[in-house]
Amino acid sequence: MFRALEEAVEQLSIPLDGRALEAVLALRDLLEATIAEAVGAFDAASLWDVDLATSMTGWLRQAGMSRRDGARLATHAKRLRSLPVTAAAWRSGELSSGQVDAIVAMVPERHLERFADHEAALVPVLSPLSGQELSRVMAGWRGKADALGDDGEPVERRRSLHVSETLDGRVELSGSLDAAAGDVVTTALRLASSDDVEGEPARTPGERRADALVDICRLFLDHQTTKAGGRHRPHVNVVVNLEDLEAGRGGETIDATPLDQVTLSQLLCDSGLHRVLMAGRSSILDYGTATRTIPAPLWNALVIRDRHCRVGGCDRPPQWCEGHHVVHVEHGGETNLENLVLACSRHHHMIHMPGRHAKLAPDGRFEVTGPDGRHWVTYPPGATAAL
Repeated sequence: MFRALEEAVEQLSIPLDGRALEAVLALRDLLEATIAEAVGAFDAASLWDVDLATSMTGWLRQAGMSRRDGARLATHAKRLRSLPVTAAAWRSGELSSGQVDAIVAMVPERHLERFADHEAALVPVLSPLSGQELSRVMAGWRGKADALGDDGEPVERRRSLHVSETLDGRVELSGSLDAAAGDVVTTALRLASSDDVEGEPARTPGERRADALVDICRLFLDHQTTKAGGRHRPHVNVVVNLEDLEAGRGGETIDATPLDQVTLSQLLCDSGLHRVLMAGRSSILDYGTATRTIPAPLWNALVIRDRHCRVGGCDRPPQWCEGHHVVHVEHGGETNLENLVLACSRHHHMIHMPGRHAKLAPDGRFEVTGPDGRHWVTYPPGATAAL
């Protein structure tokens, strides 16, 4: 059977025709429905344990799927075992894979029984809808279900925030807040938003909010007092091969997410460094004590001199800033007041981008030159510029 399917796929030639492509996509949906049903049965029987996996998701990862796709398939398969009408509609082609995705996404474990009680009436209503329309209808259903308790009486909705990693290492956020919490968050994002830099592409409102959220989180991590550690304790573990660093090839996080050279160079400017000498990829020969690139006394002197971000006229205060090595660490730049300026996170990243050059004069004059030849000059607050 599987050999016949393999041969059919190998011999398949899809004409450059919209209807032909639609037909093939429909067949793919049927195959996905069949696979999900098999995965559900496999999971229910805990057969993944035979292959020394710890879960259905783990087994799918062993089979070659990514963590995200494996988790998605395992979740679909598990929930659809409780939704026989939806599963049957998928197998018959009444529902597409995209429609099933929208339904499953809006029917969490706690609402399975409630949706199952009404799916015989709901599925015929949902099947003619486009993906966007169905998502909107299901979001409305989810909202009403969230507002009801187990006894069918309205309950106070809890706050929630979901953080998921995508296949390329990026992170997606989604959540729901009550009115009071929402006001706190929106006000914080508004106050933390920074102006666009002259000569740089303008950011969208969404990009502004994203930058503000990262700055808020970094501010907390840098200045929280409930955990042991000094200023700028490490928040991200980064693995850097010395040869790759010298060649400008970047590095990776501890979970193997790649980091480009610009981001890596920014992190090296102001971080805790921990030397680990290895033979190959597994044998550790020696490890040293973590050291900070910018110790607290030097940081205090830098704050007294600069007072705020020194790039492009930005006035972000020290608590929003990092210490930037004008001559980069990987190029032999020293960690002293003559080679450091304060830079907020966004401007710090910009300085490290290709084509940008920075100079710091003995009198504190700081100049950044862009790839188009434009340059911005600032002096420490209170200093007199010799024009």
